[in-house]
Amino acid sequence: MKFTSKHVFFLLLLVVAWGLPAAAAEHPVPLPKDVQDKNCLECHEDKTKGKVVHSAIQMGCSTCHTVKTEGEATTVELVAPKNELCFTCHEKSKEQVLHKPYEQGQCTTCHDPHTSDFAKQTRAEGNQLCLACHLDRRTTDAKVKLFGSQEISDAEFQQIPKISLDPSAKFGHPMGMHPVSDYANRATGEKISCLTCHNQHASPNESLIQVAYDKNRKPVDMCDSCHLARDNAAMTAAEASIRKQEQEKQIQERMQQANKNKKDKKKGSDQP
Repeated sequence: MKFTSKHVFFLLLLVVAWGLPAAAAEHPVPLPKDVQDKNCLECHEDKTKGKVVHSAIQMGCSTCHTVKTEGEATTVELVAPKNELCFTCHEKSKEQVLHKPYEQGQCTTCHDPHTSDFAKQTRAEGNQLCLACHLDRRTTDAKVKLFGSQEISDAEFQQIPKISLDPSAKFGHPMGMHPVSDYANRATGEKISCLTCHNQHASPNESLIQVAYDKNRKPVDMCDSCHLARDNAAMTAAEASIRKQEQEKQIQERMQQANKNKKDKKKGSDQP
């Protein structure tokens, strides 16, 4: 039997009307056993649209999903356990310190597996992604909303390391008025963010601190990588200012000497 969009809509209405919850892996309608990837897009075309689309989409839905039809029931499952699936393509880091969601294979907490409006298919942009979990805030419900449709239990949320920032969420970590956004990183020229100092997945350093290098690619302390660059930039600017002042002083002295010579010459020509 060939199912049209009208059939799908009708069957979905029946499910809603009867209040029968479908199993998580159960497809709303049975599909033929020889269903192909292109057939998925007849209903799920939205998974191929967006500013940033997972490259696996071009490889076909069966790269990550398997479809099984037995009788009138069709189930759609992942080709590997959810916490292992991403690592079948993206090799898992062997660094000593791993971000807990990454370590546990909870990649889709932070990344949309299909499409997103943000780079790397993240579910939020920039610091908003990190601060959804790591910014200290008061919670009142059993579930804590993170970003988009993502939420975790309040118990899980309370176990996550937290930081406190000023009301604008631009200053205050790791101390005082240290900026966390909207400030130029003198070492790279880019705006500072959580990822300036921390790696989002893995690091050999505690707290996922980035491995930093100086301009000669020698390993340096993370703080020094920015502050030495800032100090060097300030020193360079100061030296340039001193040179400019010296040049202006020399020009002024030459002009004064030229005026004096002109006056002396005129004075000499006026004598009888």
